[in-house]
Amino acid sequence: MRIKEIKIKNFRGFNKVHPINLHDVGKNAVIYGENGSGKSSLFLALKYFLSAGRKQLSIRDEPNYNLFADQADDIYIKLTLNNGNPPYEWTETNIPQSPEILAGYKYSGFLEYRDILATHYLKPNETQVNLFELLVFTLLADIENPATSPRITFQEHWKNLQEGIPTDNRYKTKINELESNIQKFNEGLNDILEQLQSELTSIFEDFKYDRVTLKFDPVQLVYDQSTKSIKEQKITLNIKFANQNLEGKHPDYLNEAKLSAIGISIYLAALKLNPVQPGDLAILVLDDVLIGLDMSNRLPIIDIIDEHFIDKYQIFIMTYDLEWFETLCEHFVEPNKAKWKAFEFYCADDAELELPIFAERGKGRDEYIKRAEEYYAANDYKAAAVYTRSAYEAILKFFCAKHSVPVPYVSKPKDLKADKLWDAVKSYIATHKKVINKRTGDKEDYLDSKTISHVEKANRRILNPLSHSRAVPTYRREVQYAIAVVKKLYDRLQ
Repeated sequence: MRIKEIKIKNFRGFNKVHPINLHDVGKNAVIYGENGSGKSSLFLALKYFLSAGRKQLSIRDEPNYNLFADQADDIYIKLTLNNGNPPYEWTETNIPQSPEILAGYKYSGFLEYRDILATHYLKPNETQVNLFELLVFTLLADIENPATSPRITFQEHWKNLQEGIPTDNRYKTKINELESNIQKFNEGLNDILEQLQSELTSIFEDFKYDRVTLKFDPVQLVYDQSTKSIKEQKITLNIKFANQNLEGKHPDYLNEAKLSAIGISIYLAALKLNPVQPGDLAILVLDDVLIGLDMSNRLPIIDIIDEHFIDKYQIFIMTYDLEWFETLCEHFVEPNKAKWKAFEFYCADDAELELPIFAERGKGRDEYIKRAEEYYAANDYKAAAVYTRSAYEAILKFFCAKHSVPVPYVSKPKDLKADKLWDAVKSYIATHKKVINKRTGDKEDYLDSKTISHVEKANRRILNPLSHSRAVPTYRREVQYAIAVVKKLYDRLQ
């Protein structure tokens, strides 16, 4: 089972309604997004949606509601799966708790860079990295303890242990029961750690750090009657580097690339301990887990996805790094467009409206115009104007790239504004006036003087992102005019 459409309204960075189409087959996605564009909001939308039922999360909790949205407007996330059912909704009055979504929570994984830091965080006053809380309360929390009968999860078992602590040390029977239960916890957790280590080793091998070996030390929880608490809450990953035992102090000795590789491997290995069942929803979302690493240290993640996750998970890979995005597209998207899509998210450079803009890679011009018309039909003229401007800029960039039109140099491509692109296009067509009409075979001007005049009028009124707000009837007509101009420009500058 896979997601074929995501629809988000007024959640986090998503002001207004934003549909993301993943096709009826539920394609995987590679997503580029500059900071503040909504990429991380999409990550959280998927993560919170699947966990809302288990954790009883309210979609209105701070800071979920978009800062710039009308507080009277509604907020929702809707997922349409390819199982033929109506969309599953998380709204102010509905928390998704269907079996399909609860299974999705169980099998899915969400990993961002901050999660990686937890795998090598050395707490104050501690001399070793302790993974007990991370593993028992997060990564292994929903794994069933094989030493229990009937089976309960480690999260449930830990709760039982805490509730079983006697209030008085004279209750010898209760103490014996607690110690027996602790032993089952130790036994089951050590069994699972062996499985985790096997998966961890298999995944970590793809990073090619042959001089690094990983091994979990056994867990040995004990009950301390003097403090009425469970002691030795410790899980140490015993790491050797070039045969030197780092004794849980690996953050002091290993570089960022190796630490990140270990962290990623731990998270992904834990995910594999819950084998996906046929027909269940399972997604893997990676949000910039490779920040700060060079390309040679990023490439292994491609092999890991291909080897361990591509067959059973719907994959979402998100990044702010355009070079890494293009590398991912070359490997996943270009050779297999039947199963992959690529999206580009941007911040709206607009004084009137905070709105993320996005489109499928290579189809931005079509999608921007379509989205502009949809917002216009919904009487949201400011949003329509933003997408019209995006279409205008994408059309000009496409034309300049196709014909090698010289454009002014800027250090950041997004800083090349539409007015400079328009000047470059006008200069080019002034000396290359004729183009073959694909329908008639005749030679024609790229743009006649009337069309150029219409573009420049629209540029002054709407296509300039700094255009100020005007009365709605006037603004509506101007947006309608601009959409028509941009559609004609798109037709002529193919």
